[in-house]
Amino acid sequence: MNDLEIVFAVAAIGILIGGMWSSYRLGFREGTGKMIDFCKSKADKQGMTTMHFFGENIEFIDPLSYNKDVLDKIIDRLEESDDKRP
Repeated sequence: MNDLEIVFAVAAIGILIGGMWSSYRLGFREGTGKMIDFCKSKADKQGMTTMHFFGENIEFIDPLSYNKDVLDKIIDRLEESDDKRP
């Protein structure tokens, strides 16, 4: 290989790496922006978004219904413990 071929090879590798990096950054920004917009679309009246993580599964939930479900389960447990008392 002569010097000119080495210069072209180095330039080609530099251009490829730069193109891959810019594609990655553009994709990351677009993907992140779309995810933020999606989360905002799931917001409640106060603009809040609640996410619940079930291992690999991620769900958007309404905070009021979630709190109601939690309180209902607490009441059920308390009633069960009262029923077991003599």
